[in-house]
Amino acid sequence: MLGRVTGVVTLVAALATAPARAQRAEACERCHSNREFLVQAAGGAAVADSFVVTRTSLARDKHAAIPCSGCHVRASGFPHLPNTVRVVSCVGCHIAQDTLWRSGVHGPYGGSDARATCVNCHGSHHPPTAGFMHTAEGRAAMRRACENCHAQAVQTSEVGVHADSVACIQCHGVHDMRPVPDPATKSIDIALARACSRCHPGVARTYWTDIHGRTAQAQARGALPLGVDTAATCIACHGEHGIRRRDDPTWRLAVADACSRCHPRYGTTYRDSYHGQATRVGSRKAAQCHNCHTPHHVLPEREAASSVALGNVVATCRQCHAEARANFAGYQPHANPRNRSQNPLLFWVWLAMNSILFGTITVWGAHAAIWFFRNWQQRRKRLAAQVAHGERVPMDSALRGGPPYVWRFNVIFRVIHAMIVVTFFLLVITGLPLRFSCTAWAPGLMGLLGGAEVAGRIHRITGLFMFGYFIMYVVYLVGVLARSPRRRDLLVGANSIVFRKQDLRDVIAMMKYFFGRGPHPRFGRFSYMEKFDYFAELWGVGAIGFTGLMLWFPTFFALFFPGLLFNIAIIIHSYEAMIATAFIFTIHFFNVHLRPEKWPLDGVMFTGRASLEYLKEEHPLVAEAIAAKVEGAPVSVRAVADRPAPPPPAWMNTFGAFAGLLLLGIGVVLIGLILWGSL
Repeated sequence: MLGRVTGVVTLVAALATAPARAQRAEACERCHSNREFLVQAAGGAAVADSFVVTRTSLARDKHAAIPCSGCHVRASGFPHLPNTVRVVSCVGCHIAQDTLWRSGVHGPYGGSDARATCVNCHGSHHPPTAGFMHTAEGRAAMRRACENCHAQAVQTSEVGVHADSVACIQCHGVHDMRPVPDPATKSIDIALARACSRCHPGVARTYWTDIHGRTAQAQARGALPLGVDTAATCIACHGEHGIRRRDDPTWRLAVADACSRCHPRYGTTYRDSYHGQATRVGSRKAAQCHNCHTPHHVLPEREAASSVALGNVVATCRQCHAEARANFAGYQPHANPRNRSQNPLLFWVWLAMNSILFGTITVWGAHAAIWFFRNWQQRRKRLAAQVAHGERVPMDSALRGGPPYVWRFNVIFRVIHAMIVVTFFLLVITGLPLRFSCTAWAPGLMGLLGGAEVAGRIHRITGLFMFGYFIMYVVYLVGVLARSPRRRDLLVGANSIVFRKQDLRDVIAMMKYFFGRGPHPRFGRFSYMEKFDYFAELWGVGAIGFTGLMLWFPTFFALFFPGLLFNIAIIIHSYEAMIATAFIFTIHFFNVHLRPEKWPLDGVMFTGRASLEYLKEEHPLVAEAIAAKVEGAPVSVRAVADRPAPPPPAWMNTFGAFAGLLLLGIGVVLIGLILWGSL
C-alpha cells in the first residue's frame, strides 16, 4: 500500500515539473488512461467514462492530431482544477458554427449563460461527423442528446409521423436554433414553416400563397399587426412534436379543434352541425374544415379562387354530394340560429321549438308531479286494505280487481304499439350520441353501436319502419271508417280520439281535483292525456319523418327547396326529437308506470285487456256503458273492443312485465344521459 502511494506522489511530482507546452496527449495519457488512478485522485468518487482517454481510442477520430489543450483551453498546465478542464472551446476550428451558436437559443442568448454547449449535443470525445447525422443511427443519437434537456418533446415526437425519419435539427436548425416562439419574427413561427417546406414542397407552394401563409409572412416582417387574426403556421394546425398521420382517427377531431382555436365562432357552429357532431363521435366520412376550405390553400370567400367563393362552392359540395345544385349550396353550414340579427328566420324557428320543448315539459311535468302527490296517500291506503284482506296485488295494474276482463285493444293496435316502442327506442339510442356529441359518454355509446356510420344506417332504416307502421295505421283507420256504421261517433262522438269540448271540461275538473276542490273527472274511452299522446305521436312522425327524409336525401329535396330550409329542417328534427324523447321518458312513463295507482306498470297495451274494475277507475263512462253486457257474458277469444275477454296467459303477463320494466330502466338511463348532456 505504501509503495502505491509513493508511486502516485512521484507521478504527480513529475507532471508538476513538466512545462505547459509539453501537455499533449502523451502527457495527459499518464493520468487519464488509468481509471484506478483517477478514482484515487478523486478521493474514491465515481469517474465518468469521458475522463478515461487514450491515444488508441482517439486514433481514428478527426480530432486525433489536436492536442488536448487545443480543446481544453484552461487545462494547459498541471495540476489543473476539475472545473477548468471541463471548459471546452471549439471556436478555434469552428468559428462559423460558434458564431451561429452564440446567436441561437442554446448559446448565451440575451446575455444569459449558455443553455447547451458543444459537448452537450456532440459528446465529449468521438463527436460524430455531419454525414452520420443523416443516418438512422445519427438521428437516434441526436434524439438521445436532445432528450437530456427536452425529454417530453422528444418522447412525444417518437409516437408521431416523424418518428425515426426526421431529426430534431431538420426542423429546429443545427447551430442557429431560434426560440419558439421567436421574438425576431414577432412570435410567428415562420422559421419552422420554412423548415417544413423543405420536406413538403408541394404543400408549401399553396400554403405560402393562401391566407395563412401570406398573413404569416407579413406579420413576421411587421407589415401587419398581431392580434385576433394572428396567422396560422404549420404547427398551429398539426402540432409540434406528436404530429399524427392523416389516417389516425383522432387526427380528424384534432383538425377541427385546431381551426376552432383561431376561429371560435365558426368552430361553435361547426360543432353544432351534423358534420361536426358526426366527427366528434368517430365518423371518418363527415366533412371537416379542410374538406370545404381545402387543407393548404385556404382563401377568404371574397376571393374568386376560394373553394367557398360563389363560383366554386357547388363544385366543393360535389366532392361529397355528387348531385349537388345551386339550391343545395344555399345551405348555411355556419349559421347560428341563436343570432337574431344575422339569421332572423332561423332564430324564430329555434325560439319556437325551444318554447314548445320548455312549455311541454313544464306544463305536463307540473301535471304529473301534482297528480303523484295527490294520489300517493290513496295508493298507500288501498295497498294496506288489500293486504289486510289477503288480496293478491297483480304487477299489471290493468288487471287489478280480477275478472271480469274486457278487451280494450285489438291485435292491430298492439302490433302497431310494439312497432312504435321498438322504433322509438332505436331512434333515440342512435340519435342521442349525435345530439350530445360533446359529452363524454357520446363516443362510447356510438362505439357500442358499431360506429357513426353503422348507427346512421340503423337510424335511417328504423325511420323507414316508422313510416311503415304509420302507413299501416292509416290504411287500417280508413278501412274501419269505411265499414263502420258508427263513423260519426268515431270521428266526433264520445268514442272519438279527436279533442272535444268535454276534454276542456275534464282539464278544468282535473285542476280542481288536484287542489281538493272537486272529484276526479269521469273519462270516456280516451282521456285528454291519451289524446295528447296520440296527436303528439302523429305530429312527431310527420315532423321528424319529413325533416329526416330531407336530411337523408338532401340533393333530391334541393331540387324543390332553397338551401335555408335544410337549416330549418335540422332545427325541427333535432328539437322535435328532444321533445318526443323528454315527453315519453318522463310524462308518458309517469302515466303508465309511475302513477301511484299504475305502479309498477300498466300492461293493457301488451295484453290488450283490462279488468272491469280498472275501467271503472280509469274510464268510468265506458265501464258503465258495457257493465251489463260484460258481467256473466261468455268471453270472446277474438280481441274486439268492449267484449268480455279471457284472462291473459301467464307467458303474456311475464313478457309484458319484463319488457315494460326493461324499457322503463333503459328510459331512465337515457333520460339521465340527456340531463348529463344538458348541464
